[in-house]
Amino acid sequence: MMEYLGHYDAGTGAKQLLKEHLDHVASLAAQFAASFDAEELGEIAGRYHDVGKYSARFQEYLRGVRSSGGDHSTGGAQLLYQKRQLLLCLAAWAIAGHHGGLPDFGGAFDGEGSATFCGRMRKPLPDFSAWQEDEHMSIALSHVPACLKSSDIYQLQFFTRMLFSCLVDADFLDTEAFYQSCLPEVEQTAGAKSRHGFDTLEELKRRLDEMVSTRFFDERGERYHEPINVHRREILRACLREGDEGAEHLYRLTVPTGGGKTVASLGFALHRAVRMDSEVQRIIYVIPYTSIIEQNARVFQDFLGEKNVVVHYANASYDDEREDGRRQRLATENWDAPIIVTTNVQFFSSLYASRTSQCRKLHNIVHSLIIFDEAQMIPLNFLKPCVTAIRTLVEHYGCTAVLCTATQPALGPFFGGSMKELCPHGEEQFRFFSRVIFDVCLDRYAPEALAEEVAGKMQVLVVVNSKRMARQLYEAMPEQEGTFHLSTNLCPMHRTRVLHEIRARLKDKKPCRVISTSLIEAGVDLDFPLVYRELTGLDSILQAAGRCNREGKRPREDSIVTVFRLEGNKMPFELDRRGKVADSIFDRYAARLSHPDAVEAYFRELYDISGEMALDRKEILKLCRQKMPPLKEIDQKFQLIDDRSVPVFIPFDEEARDILQQLKEYQGDDGRTLLRRAGVYTVGVQNVSHEGRPSPFQRLFDAGVVVPLWEESTALFVLVDMSWYDEDALGLKLDIPDGQAVVF
Repeated sequence: MMEYLGHYDAGTGAKQLLKEHLDHVASLAAQFAASFDAEELGEIAGRYHDVGKYSARFQEYLRGVRSSGGDHSTGGAQLLYQKRQLLLCLAAWAIAGHHGGLPDFGGAFDGEGSATFCGRMRKPLPDFSAWQEDEHMSIALSHVPACLKSSDIYQLQFFTRMLFSCLVDADFLDTEAFYQSCLPEVEQTAGAKSRHGFDTLEELKRRLDEMVSTRFFDERGERYHEPINVHRREILRACLREGDEGAEHLYRLTVPTGGGKTVASLGFALHRAVRMDSEVQRIIYVIPYTSIIEQNARVFQDFLGEKNVVVHYANASYDDEREDGRRQRLATENWDAPIIVTTNVQFFSSLYASRTSQCRKLHNIVHSLIIFDEAQMIPLNFLKPCVTAIRTLVEHYGCTAVLCTATQPALGPFFGGSMKELCPHGEEQFRFFSRVIFDVCLDRYAPEALAEEVAGKMQVLVVVNSKRMARQLYEAMPEQEGTFHLSTNLCPMHRTRVLHEIRARLKDKKPCRVISTSLIEAGVDLDFPLVYRELTGLDSILQAAGRCNREGKRPREDSIVTVFRLEGNKMPFELDRRGKVADSIFDRYAARLSHPDAVEAYFRELYDISGEMALDRKEILKLCRQKMPPLKEIDQKFQLIDDRSVPVFIPFDEEARDILQQLKEYQGDDGRTLLRRAGVYTVGVQNVSHEGRPSPFQRLFDAGVVVPLWEESTALFVLVDMSWYDEDALGLKLDIPDGQAVVF
């Protein structure tokens, strides 16, 4: 009888029998799917995912006789689909996508050439009937997972992605293990040995408790008796107590700015995770901004050890030369780690994805405790699909969710009930942490007049709604020591250095006047005596106010947050709508703008005035509830950030120039790591034309200021004329006149 191979390493001649691969993947997929009551279906998907490899053509390909093995992922799907059982059909769908991603389901009239699932089920395939020679695999189903006992199509498509995740991760892990085993031990960079080694949640909780005891509960501490720390301890104790005793799975943590919500939420999570009755497998922090991910991650690493915190976002980089760095990078692939810190984009996009790389982690979200930091930043246009996904994870996949923010959105109605509040004595906390006075100006400032007023202040922060206005105001300021500009026209590394200097000047009581876009508002720990905020949504105004008298060391009456309007500054429609809703709240709540009642009233009015359509602008939920959901289309439409920008690399310092040189010479997978490292030196430049004018990026390109890093690739462009980057303040200049170009 022929020896059927699953994998073959030409370099060493090592073989993995196909039956062995199917056994391993079936066992792993069953183990993963057991976490959401689908063990049986996970095993079936694993056993049938590669039966197409039993074709003579594929076996010749593995042995080097052919250059291509043909389609091997459709065969097992067809076998299950022919049984005409709904659950087996879902397993077939997962199998069909386990290499190229989940296809749209399609319809009854899709022909054999169609890329849809239905089309693939009619596709002629090489004969793979030899699978029956190895073993006649059972397709008997005796159990329906609890989450599928309703007729809700949304749950069916959500479950399909979860099952797909189990299969994809199991397949990746077993394939990885085989090829790693073919390498000398010193060259092995993955596999079980590299992937495991994080501390347990029990050990992390022990570390946290030790740190908390020393830093917060030691009466000998220098700042122990300060009123602000008394309140922070009260909030922390309440969170630890609820972690030890609470039974709910949906919480709010409404902590005023400066109340210590980061440590309090981590304490709640770890205490909840290690209880005897807990099923929590990991803790996931979901954060809206990449600009504050590293800051929060450093807090967690400080408490729990650097090796135990996996940070996953587009520009995250790890040192593959270090064992811990390799382990963390590998964990970003499937989130198999105790603490994951990620972005809204990464988290929610994965839940509506169809691609293998995005979906692979989903089964490891099951039985997680998920903290949504700055929950009000879930994009309005995708609010309903995001909340529906959270609700599904809580109700059907054993998750506990915490919406954590100082400006709590009014999401109770979307969750179908109330959420338990973790912060104790909310009214009392509000009164204590109300450390500023709001001054809402009805008159409009001319930009020059505002610049003149700000120039007369010793330390002040001004936050405006656009990069254009931030630059205009900065340029209108007189030349003074200690005046700074912050916007995304500065590469992240440049912004980090500017923020470091700002913090030092604030601490040393030196002149410090900062003109910034909203990037400074959430999670950036700065403490100014005065803040000016251009009119926008109430949540953003309160976030800006959180940079004023943050530590409560100044009298409230001397800590002023001025809300202003600018002459001739037409705001985009969405910002204008938020500003008008905020205006109505000013009238009703006056001096109580930061009170939770004012915040809830703002969000309720915003949701109401926006309308149902605006809360799911791309009709994601409608697509998810179609009789035959188009999963690939859903993936393409679910874009939390409509980012039509082009990354431009800025050779800003010696390290950046070294990365650039390595990128030009890179070979193989090294480029992926280098590109992540390059992220802190890139500026996104909009590539959208406006009113017939070329886009900002196109003008830079036409002028020869930027060129592609690689001749035949548009993945990354490089600024080749550093005179267009102002290292002192403004960053990348985008004001190239129309018609300027380089002629060769």
